[in-house]
Amino acid sequence: MGKAMTVLMLLLLWVIAVHSEAEEAFDVRQHLSTVSRYGVVKDIADNSFVPSNIPDQCTPIHLNLVARHGTRAPTKKKMRALNNLAAHLEVLLRDAKEQNLSLQKVPAWFWGWKSPWQGKLKGGELISKGEDELYHLGTRIREKYPELFNEDYHPDVYAIKTTQIPRASASAVAFGMGLFSGKGNLGPSRHRAFAVTSESRASDTMLRFHDCCQNYKNFRKSQEPAVDKLKEPILNEITHALVRRYELNFTREDTSSLWFLCKQEASLLDITDQACALFSPSEVALLEWTDDLELFVLKGYGNSLNYRMGVPLLKDVVQSRRRTCSWQL
Repeated sequence: MGKAMTVLMLLLLWVIAVHSEAEEAFDVRQHLSTVSRYGVVKDIADNSFVPSNIPDQCTPIHLNLVARHGTRAPTKKKMRALNNLAAHLEVLLRDAKEQNLSLQKVPAWFWGWKSPWQGKLKGGELISKGEDELYHLGTRIREKYPELFNEDYHPDVYAIKTTQIPRASASAVAFGMGLFSGKGNLGPSRHRAFAVTSESRASDTMLRFHDCCQNYKNFRKSQEPAVDKLKEPILNEITHALVRRYELNFTREDTSSLWFLCKQEASLLDITDQACALFSPSEVALLEWTDDLELFVLKGYGNSLNYRMGVPLLKDVVQSRRRTCSWQL
């Protein structure tokens, strides 16, 4: 009996130690869905990826890259939501005090908290971290495929296209600055001018296709309530956990807003000990899953319309490869 109890205690201690190590190793910045920064996955080993073996006699002759914009500031709509969250936290704290509830479990940062973007009139712009991401993406591309950049610059050879959304066009400029750094004669860093082109937002079927497709707009509007319904059980479960943990009457909307705040703080400000610390790693995983679910249904493979809209872009990629191959013959 004594030996069995000793073994059980050792097993319990081992489980606790492993769980503690997992908690310490957990980095919420790797679980922010589309808010994750470019660089956050650079050091993550993916054992399932096996690179292709390229024969020694083969050299790259063409490259297509479709990239998202870099890290951006929250939009005006999201900034209003964070201001509303700040106001509601005040109400929750005031109600708790009036009801003589214990406030010992309330996180210290709740008191007097204001949105970091309070007072900003505009939002959604590319921030300096986003500029840096795309600049270094450009330098890494050139380092990986140096043979492709030996030719003198010409806009038909090195075509950079972007949408008319300012954060996207700014990302394209930052990418081009990295791609062509040291290749020109402008300033001490030897930058060079390069062309960035875009189509009208109203007719950009290649890069802004979701704005041009009325069927998609109708589909998304019809599906958003159903997606919200799918997310409800997870948000309810986590809301109840937050209420028990901090003894404040959080709502499901508060949970969504706090999760959004967590993503913005972690990605834009490198703050992980405030909103993100409200959630356990398992809760973060569930919240990330709700984000992924929404993206799957409304923007991803959950509906064929989502990817059929991208056919003009795919067609352009295929045609550009064929043109390159014909020039090589």
